[in-house]
Amino acid sequence: MKNVKVLEALGDGPKTIEEIAGKTGIPAMEVRRYLLRFVEQGKVESYQKDGKIYWKLKEKDELEEEFKYV
Repeated sequence: MKNVKVLEALGDGPKTIEEIAGKTGIPAMEVRRYLLRFVEQGKVESYQKDGKIYWKLKEKDELEEEFKYV
């Protein structure tokens, strides 16, 4: 259930891999693997700010949801 911990860590806002690792107790390399898998699944996204990469839960797009099963 480590993957759930990673998603829960992002529940209160964007974080770096190191911040997620510190909050969950999961090693940073393992956190990175989970995050990359979540990107493929469309659950999280990343952005760069002040030279750091932050990860956040992907906001649901209403149009995307509407045509999801078409």
